[in-house]
Amino acid sequence: MKILVSCQHYWPEPFNTSDVCEELVRRGHEVAVITGMPNTGMAGNDIPSEYRGRRRFEEERNGVRIIRVPLHPRKTGAVHRVLNYLSFWHNGNKAARSLHEEFDVVLGYQFSPVMQVDPGITYAKKHGIKNLLYSFDLWPASLLAGGFTEDSLPFKWMRSVSKRIYCDADRLAVTSPLFDEYFRDELGLDIPDSAYLPQYADSAFLNAAEPVSEGFESGKVHLTFAGNIGRAQSVETIVEAAALMPKESKVVFHIVGSGSSLEGCEARADELGLDNIVFHGRKPVEEMPSYYAASDAMLVTFADSPMATYTLPRKVTTYLAAGKPVLAALSGETKRVLDRAGCGMACNIEDPDGLARICCEFERAENKAEMGSAARTYYMENYTQQQFFCRLEDLLLELTKG
Repeated sequence: MKILVSCQHYWPEPFNTSDVCEELVRRGHEVAVITGMPNTGMAGNDIPSEYRGRRRFEEERNGVRIIRVPLHPRKTGAVHRVLNYLSFWHNGNKAARSLHEEFDVVLGYQFSPVMQVDPGITYAKKHGIKNLLYSFDLWPASLLAGGFTEDSLPFKWMRSVSKRIYCDADRLAVTSPLFDEYFRDELGLDIPDSAYLPQYADSAFLNAAEPVSEGFESGKVHLTFAGNIGRAQSVETIVEAAALMPKESKVVFHIVGSGSSLEGCEARADELGLDNIVFHGRKPVEEMPSYYAASDAMLVTFADSPMATYTLPRKVTTYLAAGKPVLAALSGETKRVLDRAGCGMACNIEDPDGLARICCEFERAENKAEMGSAARTYYMENYTQQQFFCRLEDLLLELTKG
């Protein structure tokens, strides 16, 4: 198949879009992607010097044709973020309208914002082909996690835009089966044939790694949060839970990552005088399996929003792939998976008391190894890379047949 992908984020940004596109090429397909200049996840969320100031241009990496359009760098702050979103929306659609090459099908890779798949929809409509929208983040629900309210003008406007984009998809693939509830109950959309396509983990986490030693004292119970530390992740819940742990507890909390809320979390830990929490900062992806290997269990927290209830974060499938028990301050899809797998414990969202309680329960648990084994087993039965690509290829092929 000749596949056109629409996604604002691509290599060298830290998103798995490039992994998926390159694997599709290895499987014999011809792939082109409309994307922006790299900036999100780069130093200062800015455009690297080799890409800065360039107009639309093309490059190739591992067989994938990359069509890059200019955009405003994300940097920091709400104004830059909005300009970043809108500039790709405008320039991506412009590139799609001027693209005359024929493709068989379009794949829209929908992270935040939802508009990043619109260039693919524009191309599909112009050329009379079908598009698959693969949704990772719910819109406009993601705005609530970012501090907007439902009665705000940006939320109301994005609700209209989101409904239009979801309706324009010929087929929807979702990372959580609960997405259908959101589409129906919150947006009033009836999407009866959405396809469940959960994310797979990086293969590096499936292999045994040498545990990191720095900061991981022998004889302690090490619980680790890994990933972005922003408003939506509510790492503050972990900090407050650490302050509630009994003095005799041997639990040590580890925070591995960076983000807009990191300094605030570190300051709060200092204010509370905590000696049972370690901030490691951001680490290269290739080092992360060693942090997982040193951990007795992994932590996942989110701020209270519809996103937290409906989604299954990729980090959860990564935790399962690594064979680690999961302790979550989350309900909804994440809790459902942990319960079905028998590989972890969950409490209410943004509930430090509840998180401290389940951490104490885990510390006393005698079946830690069994929970880890159950996590790996559930991953292998439900989330492998082979399962993912077989399903994705089937969905795309179905659309080419009309």
